[in-house]
Amino acid sequence: MSASRALGLGAISGLRSLSGPAFVSRAASRGDLDLDGTIFAFLGSPRIAKALVLMELGELVGDKLPVTPSRTSLPPLLGRAASGALVGAAVFVSEGNRATTGAALGSTAAIVAAFAGERLRALAVEKTGLPDPVVALAEDATVLLVGLRSLRNVR
Repeated sequence: MSASRALGLGAISGLRSLSGPAFVSRAASRGDLDLDGTIFAFLGSPRIAKALVLMELGELVGDKLPVTPSRTSLPPLLGRAASGALVGAAVFVSEGNRATTGAALGSTAAIVAAFAGERLRALAVEKTGLPDPVVALAEDATVLLVGLRSLRNVR
């Protein structure tokens, strides 16, 4: 189960870099994800969870702005890979598995999703004629659904 969680949370981190950490932190702060006694225990802090959720909301808005850089340019891509690695490792450790395996799965999923998401979004705009921010809202909904689904029944 941890592999599918790492992949799902890593993938949404590729679409919205703070989404995976926000979901993981929120689950850990509610006690749904056990990170106590691990190097990821800080994610269980209610303050960290609130801060990540607020930053994620800011990212959701910022993503729609025309000045936002491409998610596949090197700095944002590295951030997404790190975010995916963090959530993948945290999920694996919470289930008693090796952090490195989860980190590899999460970061790979984030990178693949960043490229795929950017391409699919451009195609959707091109094929439907909808404005980019409208298509981006559908992408936001996907992030929300995958994030919720990935952490369902974690305990």
